[in-house]
Amino acid sequence: MKRLVAILELLWAAVNVVIAYLFVTNAFVAKTAIKEGLPAQAALLLGGALIAVFAATLARQSLQILRAPAATEG
Repeated sequence: MKRLVAILELLWAAVNVVIAYLFVTNAFVAKTAIKEGLPAQAALLLGGALIAVFAATLARQSLQILRAPAATEG
């Protein structure tokens, strides 16, 4: 059961990396700067960076679970 959860966590982390990428790339779009200004750009950049850090941490923990030897459930 732990392995299934770890696989689902990896999938969740991959989706979060995509979302973080979208946040960071949209922080540098000219339309964002014109409409909302610098605070919106900073929020997108910081939010994307934080999402990426948390996704990387989650992926690392899931990989540790997957690499651990399987314990017999009793």
